[in-house]
Amino acid sequence: MATAKKLDQPRRKATGKTLTFASVCRAAQDGQKAFDAYVATGKLPVKK
Repeated sequence: MATAKKLDQPRRKATGKTLTFASVCRAAQDGQKAFDAYVATGKLPVKK
């Protein structure tokens, strides 16, 4: 019985962007502001 050749793990592409704690906190605050605006007005705040 033939054995299957083991393949190397796929390499991840480097994104060049790393998430920092400050950037995650800022995104969470922005999301909370958008949610509060949605609750108050009933419309999603969409920027064009």
